[in-house]
Amino acid sequence: MAKKANRSTYIIETPRTSVHLLFANLIGGGAGNLTLSTQEALNGEVISGTRTGAGKYDLVFRYSYPELKHAPGFTFVGTTDGLNGQCSAFDAVAGTASIEIYVGSTPTDLATTDTVYIAWAVRNSGANS
Repeated sequence: MAKKANRSTYIIETPRTSVHLLFANLIGGGAGNLTLSTQEALNGEVISGTRTGAGKYDLVFRYSYPELKHAPGFTFVGTTDGLNGQCSAFDAVAGTASIEIYVGSTPTDLATTDTVYIAWAVRNSGANS
């Protein structure tokens, strides 16, 4: 289970308090699990990316948050053309997500030469929602 975030941050101008922009980058594993970049493994937002089927991965986050403010967006760098991604589930409180990677409408595993960059926003307060 992810531990509750309690760390130094920088101010983001938003009408709500305690909003955090979070980022992760994960390297494809072919037909295996995603690999954490060196920085991600050291102190990043994701602690594991387990393959559950073709193009499908379960993520476990290092920290949990009371609320998700913006669903993850995906960008890709690598050798596989036409990659796109989406979340099929995201639980900020449990610190987990399920993501799906496609080329067109075909579920596609990330090659070892592909990296997915993920960005999302959470709120570390349940007040004033």
